[in-house]
Amino acid sequence: MKKETTSCKHQYIVGYSFRMPQPFFRNLPCDKCGCRIKLSFPWKLLYVLIDFFSVFLAYKATESVDIRFLGSTILPWLVIFVLFSWIIGQLNRLILRYGKWVEAE
Repeated sequence: MKKETTSCKHQYIVGYSFRMPQPFFRNLPCDKCGCRIKLSFPWKLLYVLIDFFSVFLAYKATESVDIRFLGSTILPWLVIFVLFSWIIGQLNRLILRYGKWVEAE
């Protein structure tokens, strides 16, 4: 049987945090047609860079924290670090939504 070629505008929707792929993912299932898709190289590079820079910028932002809570600064530092890395990491949702997807071989 000959497979019908339909043009699918591939997408991968991240509705919840558990659907967010790791930085070095290879391919993902398309939400519309089910085939395996991957980001094109420039979008993939941007995805990985944002993931690493979110941790780096969160670390730099929390270096100057001098808030004492229960005699230590570790808890406020940890809360600010996780919050900043999560907020900056949300840019990857935009990449997954608007990036160029190609079919994986």
